[in-house]
Amino acid sequence: MTSAVQRTADGRPPVERWREREDEDSLFRQLRLTVRQGLEIDAATPTSAWEALTGVGAWEFALPIAMDGLDLGQAVVAMVCEEGGNAMQPVPLTDTFLALDLLSGLGPLAPECLDGLLDRVRDGSHPVAVPGRLPDPRGSVPPGITWKPDGDDGGVVLTGSAGPFAAGVEPGSLLVLASGPDGPCVALVDPSAPGVELRALRDHGGGAVSGAVLDGARIPAGSVVLRGIAAEQALARAGLRAAVHQASLLAGITAAALTAVVSRIRSRRQFGQALVRHQGPRLRVAGLLARLDAVRWAVGDAAKDLDENRLGPGDAAGLIALTAETALDVTRDAVHLHGASGLVRDGSVAGCYRRAAWEALRCGRPTQLWDIAAHTA
Repeated sequence: MTSAVQRTADGRPPVERWREREDEDSLFRQLRLTVRQGLEIDAATPTSAWEALTGVGAWEFALPIAMDGLDLGQAVVAMVCEEGGNAMQPVPLTDTFLALDLLSGLGPLAPECLDGLLDRVRDGSHPVAVPGRLPDPRGSVPPGITWKPDGDDGGVVLTGSAGPFAAGVEPGSLLVLASGPDGPCVALVDPSAPGVELRALRDHGGGAVSGAVLDGARIPAGSVVLRGIAAEQALARAGLRAAVHQASLLAGITAAALTAVVSRIRSRRQFGQALVRHQGPRLRVAGLLARLDAVRWAVGDAAKDLDENRLGPGDAAGLIALTAETALDVTRDAVHLHGASGLVRDGSVAGCYRRAAWEALRCGRPTQLWDIAAHTA
């Protein structure tokens, strides 16, 4: 990617921050440019970012052709997640893609709550948020929320708490992942339903974020998407995709932090010359850019493996662990390179650091993910 708006002190365009993949075909690059321009031009707020993603047809990319989608593949969806992370707007991007993945695979067994839901998601009027962690690459449901049967009609009772999740746009539904006596359960929950409370968490500069508390929330059978063995099978497939999508989002957040760093060392002067001309910071930034470049290539390869059904849980766990550690390391170093200004709450680099601090854990802690990668084929 290159910056189209920043210039050096002498008016020359800056050098590339990193290169696009050389094996990206022209149509893919044009699609990336369309998404990027939509977010750069129209994404001044979370709401406008959501509208921009809808405007470029992002939700169509993930849906199969049988459901009037474009089915462009996981490499394209991963690209959208990366550009969304680079825009640094707190919208439930990977959450909604996870919901589309699960809901579009139900077929004739889809519950009644899905009537018209995909159309509302498609037109941007119904964001879907996943409170707390996403399923890990094996499809395991994170702890926090439990379920139990509610009578004989197929309904469930949900209890527990989860968070954080991006809350820059108000979710139309919560996609709740719960564990229970008969395995995992996936349910669509109305945020305003009795027993459901959304709690705004402190925004330290990374954008609006919330958690969810469910206190014996009764969910009717028509809103229970999956449970038991069917849920295990669907989450095992969706967990792989969620790992790649979240890794792409983290790569975008890391890129946003490094964009701020490059701009900073070019504009700040020390000892009569731009900071970028000093060997220490220049080499340090070069190392960070190299780490980002390596992660972007790894994510791109994993997305293509996912399209070809070659990506396993171990590889996906290693990918998200690597990306999470890189995002945390790079955003921390970006704050240091900014000096005291890196601590300013409204500064872009501080926002990237604080957003990465919780986004990096949404598929599990890196140490746990490395353990999965080491012991899973």
